[in-house]
Amino acid sequence: MIADYIGDFVFFVDIFVNMFTSHLADDLTVACEPRKLFRYWFRHTTGKMDLLAILPTDLIFLGMGMNKPYCIFRLNRYFKWYKLNEWFRRTEAMVPDPQTLRLISVLFKFFIMIHLNACLYYFVSEQAGLNSDGWVYPGEAKWRKTGVNETNEDDALSTKYTWSFYWSFHSFTMIGIVQQPQKEWQFLFMTAQFVLGVQLFSQILGNTIQTVLKATDAARKFRNKIDAAFQYLEMRGVSKEIQQRVRDYFEYQWIQRRLIDDKEALESLPEKLEADLAIKVHLATLKHVRIFQGVEPGLLVDLVLKLELQVFAPGEYVCRKGDIGRELYIVKKGCLEVVSDDGSFVYARLGEGSVFGEISILNIKGIKSGNRRTANVRSIGYADLFRLSKHHLWEALEEYPDARTKILEIGRQLLVKDNLINLQEEAEHHANHQKFLDSFVKVTEGVNEVQTKFGRLVAERAAVVFKLKQRIRRLEHLTDLEDERDAWLAAGAPKQRPKPKPVVVEPPPPPPTKPGKTVKDMRKKAPVKNARK
Repeated sequence: MIADYIGDFVFFVDIFVNMFTSHLADDLTVACEPRKLFRYWFRHTTGKMDLLAILPTDLIFLGMGMNKPYCIFRLNRYFKWYKLNEWFRRTEAMVPDPQTLRLISVLFKFFIMIHLNACLYYFVSEQAGLNSDGWVYPGEAKWRKTGVNETNEDDALSTKYTWSFYWSFHSFTMIGIVQQPQKEWQFLFMTAQFVLGVQLFSQILGNTIQTVLKATDAARKFRNKIDAAFQYLEMRGVSKEIQQRVRDYFEYQWIQRRLIDDKEALESLPEKLEADLAIKVHLATLKHVRIFQGVEPGLLVDLVLKLELQVFAPGEYVCRKGDIGRELYIVKKGCLEVVSDDGSFVYARLGEGSVFGEISILNIKGIKSGNRRTANVRSIGYADLFRLSKHHLWEALEEYPDARTKILEIGRQLLVKDNLINLQEEAEHHANHQKFLDSFVKVTEGVNEVQTKFGRLVAERAAVVFKLKQRIRRLEHLTDLEDERDAWLAAGAPKQRPKPKPVVVEPPPPPPTKPGKTVKDMRKKAPVKNARK
């Protein structure tokens, strides 16, 4: 009973914590006000279950006495069962192997049901009379007393619980044979046991199969990729040497546990969360690149999302001397070597964190190698390299002009330091570029001047057209007056002459202006007097 009331105290503490736990309100704001939290908890299903679980059903003992405090009066505590499910659900997100935890959860709940059934069996046996027949406790146990007036009421608690648990496990799993019932109510009780046992056992079996399938799902998909690859190789008649290289590659992927592609695993995440995760994993690697040291953090974030992982097999060349440089490489794992053209002499070794190919993607004019690779780089074993393409780099630099200028200057300083740049050719390029810019400025100014003159001509034409329209309307008005006078004279000169219709003069249309200029600005450049002339 001490353990029972310790559990009740824990329930009270848990209810108090739940009562004032913040939650996400309907308007997507976090509710923190105590009064609103209490109202939400009281109206929510969990609040009602907490109240039912903590009802003082122990007061029934005051009327029945404390001689036989059956646990059946405390079954309302099982309304806190939802807390167990919530604990398992939250723990799954924190353990490295959630599939195993789900299986443990199912088995734990199954043993809880066996425990409750064992308690129910002993309670029914005690009500029917212990040792009254071969079905009730202790059944066929070896400690069954066979005397006329002997019962097993004085058995130890561990003995009673062991047999009851054993009988309950047999009934639920239907493994082995239990004593056949001897009375009608016992048959009904066993029928309910078998029905419930089939349901529980099928649920455990289904959850176990589902857990195993989910645990091996990545491996199954990876094996399907291997089978598809080898079917393609066989269909195309690829040589055994290439097939062995493909097999070694898949074996390396299997050993490294790279069964799922990074992009495939993270495609369901929001873009911002995916970016934060990539920054956490790869930002330190990108900072090793000399040309990116000290640039804006925003540029590094954009570049991190554009890194691609590539795997190179033993003896495979990452790049060869004379190839056009289109990528920058960062060694994540493995070891590379810089070798001669025939591969017989090793100049240097590149380990984890080494960077090469960064200068060739900057398009700096005057490089003696002409943006081509200057060395042969070969993988010693399997090597994992991050690749950043020239296209992705310049696409990101378009949004960061200051960083672009700084990176180009750093790259130029590195080339000057290693004597890999032709300063005369660079100066000629800058001079040609400056000449091009000057020509472009002149062309732009000429286009602007032509646009201004064209605007003036359009304004003059509009003014002339407006004046002609006014003259035509006046002539039409005079003609109408002559017609009315003739009609008036022909009618015998009435006493009152009709009033002529007023002449409606439309305002002149506004002259078209160049975007960014007002009519006032145009008038300053093209006065009306000059337009009239």
